[in-house]
Amino acid sequence: METRPDWLSLDADETVVWQGAPRLRRILPTAAAATLWIVFLVLGALLGPRVAPEIALVFPRIVLAGAALLLSLPALAAVAWAYLRTTNVDYVLTERNLYRKAGVLSTRVSRIGLATVQSTSLTKNVWGNLFDYGTIEISTAGSDGVDLRLTDLDDPEPIRAEIRQLTGSRQSERDAAPAMPIDTATADTLHADFRALRDAATRVEGVVSER
Repeated sequence: METRPDWLSLDADETVVWQGAPRLRRILPTAAAATLWIVFLVLGALLGPRVAPEIALVFPRIVLAGAALLLSLPALAAVAWAYLRTTNVDYVLTERNLYRKAGVLSTRVSRIGLATVQSTSLTKNVWGNLFDYGTIEISTAGSDGVDLRLTDLDDPEPIRAEIRQLTGSRQSERDAAPAMPIDTATADTLHADFRALRDAATRVEGVVSER
């Protein structure tokens, strides 16, 4: 049994089944692009004056170094932001609900009841098939698309199987629930209403036939 995270408030009898988060390696493309950009800037600042001596006459080396530093800051900020966005996402699965917490500057918690889950799907790209990670998409009854995504999960198949098992259990509980009995007074009232509707339909049919 998993421990309950601090950001989540659960019912007293609700138990955490699984906790997870996106893989941190998802920021590698951003980090690689930032690294290439910084290397390009450094090489430009160092080799620019040698390749084009006229640049050194207009811009001293310290100016070129400062410009390279300033232009590298957005790349560093992009990596830091990608890191924070990834590390501030958490997923929690209980026997009743699926939760997603996200947000860097503010926290947003999304919840889907397992009783409303209509379908689950698992998507993997080429790298996901190679390194065994993927995204689980959850759709609920009555929705037009995906309601919740568990993105970039390592080894996602067991997680999806757990969600489907719990969803099936909730469906079985609903199917096994006994029907509510109707008391005699309610049955008599419904019978009278149905009879009145039938009489009204008969009268309307008679008027239409006369015309």
